[in-house]
Amino acid sequence: MPLLFLEAFPREIRDQIYTYCLASRSGAVTLSPWTIDIARSLSLLRTCKQVHRECKDLIWHHNRLSLREPTQLSQKFKGLLKHGHARRIRLLKLSLELLDRDELEWFASSAKALGDWCRLGRLESITIVSEWDKPRDVLEFKEIQNLRRYGESLDGRLYRDSSTWTRMVINTGWPRFCHWGKQRWLREMLLDPSGIDELLLQIHNVFGGQLYVDGLLCFRNHEQIVKGYHFDPRNGEIRIVPGSMAHRHAINTSF
Repeated sequence: MPLLFLEAFPREIRDQIYTYCLASRSGAVTLSPWTIDIARSLSLLRTCKQVHRECKDLIWHHNRLSLREPTQLSQKFKGLLKHGHARRIRLLKLSLELLDRDELEWFASSAKALGDWCRLGRLESITIVSEWDKPRDVLEFKEIQNLRRYGESLDGRLYRDSSTWTRMVINTGWPRFCHWGKQRWLREMLLDPSGIDELLLQIHNVFGGQLYVDGLLCFRNHEQIVKGYHFDPRNGEIRIVPGSMAHRHAINTSF
């Protein structure tokens, strides 16, 4: 049935059908509240891979999640590289909502700019993480913001930040006070774990060196040395040690 559906209707008509199936009573393609009716309509995503992806594109569009532009992360890295303090960064942590195909494709689109940063700067390690955390309500979020706002003045006598930046964290995930239904929908219904090996190899080929998945060395010097590894896209870690830094680390550990 999916094949006949995809062949019979052009993309414009399919989008209208998806919108009709996914829309709430208000007529909007919404993420919340999390109800049985919405869960049932989202089962459309399980039809086949192509329908799954086309529905995801439509949902992103209707909910104005414009941060998913493929070149935006690349432009951010290029912009940071122009600043002298950014070239002193040694450890970069990139927090994604999921480590699935779509998120890693988005990161891969910026890999070249990040590779230039490695060559021109001092980046020693790039860590990509997806961390499971319980949803927080607005009150908890305000408390955290207050702690961040007043923490420096309270603890300044005991701890002061270095004037030289060596670490940077870029968080692209959804705020943790989002509606629980939204987070559950995002993590379960949009998860696409296919083709991860090919994407990781593509990313690794940009940087060379070593690539670790949950602490396991899986790629080294443009080759995959471990196959059949498993990691949880909802709560995992990918660490990249660029080629020149990996070579330097190997020399240091040989003595």
